[in-house]
Amino acid sequence: MIVAVLGGGKIGEAVARGVSKSAKVSKVIVTRRNIAPLKQLQSSRLEVTTDNRRAAREADIIIVAVKAGDAKALLEGIKGSTAGKLVISIMAAVSIRKLQTALPRAKIVRCMPNIAATIGEAITAYSPGPGLATKDLDNVKFILGCFGESIEVPESLMNAVTALSGSGPAYIATLIEALVSGGLMVGMPRDVAMALATKTLTGTADMLKEKRMHPAELRDAVTTPAGTTIAGIYELEKGSFRTSVMNAVDAATKAAERVAKKFESEE
Repeated sequence: MIVAVLGGGKIGEAVARGVSKSAKVSKVIVTRRNIAPLKQLQSSRLEVTTDNRRAAREADIIIVAVKAGDAKALLEGIKGSTAGKLVISIMAAVSIRKLQTALPRAKIVRCMPNIAATIGEAITAYSPGPGLATKDLDNVKFILGCFGESIEVPESLMNAVTALSGSGPAYIATLIEALVSGGLMVGMPRDVAMALATKTLTGTADMLKEKRMHPAELRDAVTTPAGTTIAGIYELEKGSFRTSVMNAVDAATKAAERVAKKFESEE
């Protein structure tokens, strides 16, 4: 199996690295206008080039990872090389309808990973277009599994996915930064505060997932009467912590919807 990754930015490079590690893939071709930053990727299994058209022509599966603003020119350039092929788009704001119009003979899947793909820990939501066979869906899950986990959602949720998991790492990074600052305020060395904050976050997430706990159940398990935790939670609630996070996801969803509508209106 040959896989082309068209657009070797941060996410595209991460996808190419992840996919190239699989024994099922004989070759990965990754493209970028300026290939100098990707030269270190070049190997017998991973080729770096500026030629999108050739990469698409040689590939069995095509992953489109360019910015939405570059989509029109790229899709026009590869249109003749996509008939019957699986095209996985990880472009924000570009709908399945737009992709089908540009590549009418391709099998389309729209996806939204996040920056954690760079360490193989992404969660990628995907929406299949019409006409995909079971084998195609199996290939989608295989490709997405090379850089994390995946979950199928209706395309109507893609803007919300962008806001929650696409933008989510920035929210989490802000939370960790705040926890570290809190540690500094009470006299903790920065490296100690960072180690405690990051491991507390990953450990909590793993516990919720593995034990299938509701977040409120975990919170109650560590909140004792007149204890330290309830004192901290009281301050968070005074600052409308949960409301602020919910508002952040809502605002980001609306921003994603605006971008999508603008792109949809462009012919």
